[in-house]
Amino acid sequence: MPKPIISEDLIVVDPELDASTAESVITILSERLAEKGYVDESYCQAALDRERRFPTGLPTLPYATAIPHADDNGARHTGVAVAILSSPVPFRAMDTPDRILDVRIVMLMAVAESANQVSMLQWVCTLVQDQALVKALASAKSSKEVMTILKPLIEQSQ
Repeated sequence: MPKPIISEDLIVVDPELDASTAESVITILSERLAEKGYVDESYCQAALDRERRFPTGLPTLPYATAIPHADDNGARHTGVAVAILSSPVPFRAMDTPDRILDVRIVMLMAVAESANQVSMLQWVCTLVQDQALVKALASAKSSKEVMTILKPLIEQSQ
């Protein structure tokens, strides 16, 4: 798997984030990825369409998380945009789409090469299964703090 690309400029932490729906969080993170050249203008709609068909909310502990993504539509470079939400946003659950989860952490993946999508998804899923990590991320107050938490995990992933 290529090293996951998460940089401080791809992280949005409340109060920078004005979002109350899954769609608004995905749109904000897609715009951040587009501003930095990771995705083209079609990516946001592709991610929103995929989220409607295949929800990505996960009932992780102590806070629910979501890992939305588009297939390989519109991704120019591989990167992960992260949102840390002080107020939960409703996402439909991956395993039970009728169930609504109050999500506090969203990791929007853009994977340029479809062959890497499964390994990137596995890496992100492994992260969000770590309860101490989820708790630390949810309590982070800045993008710099989120980066400090994630940096050792990114460096290990080669």
